[in-house]
Amino acid sequence: MRVPTGKTRTALAVLGWCCAAAVAVAVGLTAVSALGRGILDGGPPMSSPEQVRRELARAGPTTPGDGPERTGPAGEGSSEVERTPGGTVTAGCSAEERASLRSWSPSQGFRAQDVEDGPADEAELTFESEATEVEITVVCDGDTPLVSTEIDR
Repeated sequence: MRVPTGKTRTALAVLGWCCAAAVAVAVGLTAVSALGRGILDGGPPMSSPEQVRRELARAGPTTPGDGPERTGPAGEGSSEVERTPGGTVTAGCSAEERASLRSWSPSQGFRAQDVEDGPADEAELTFESEATEVEITVVCDGDTPLVSTEIDR
């Protein structure tokens, strides 16, 4: 058997390094692809621009403050803004006494789950974090929304 020369050794070293680099890149791309699917999956469906315009047109002005706030665009019943540790919900009732969740925004660290936004006899959603669940239920008394909140830690 012949002993490789200096040029052959250098060529084999470069070839080996290229193969190792290709394997490392393939493993890295596979790992990033698997992580990306977990990060990007789920979440609520996106609203269309038309849905956003409709919701903005329906919502009345609100002022910042503590506790529930009531608004009432003419002909659409009334709305109530409820702030909880899990997030903020705007709930409303139609003239037909049908409850709906008009908007919701989870607090940092929470996500909205099990959303039943109505209109229905009862609308509800749950804000969930690693350690806390905040269940929000809305029913109507006439055209006035009654919001109940249950916090499970």
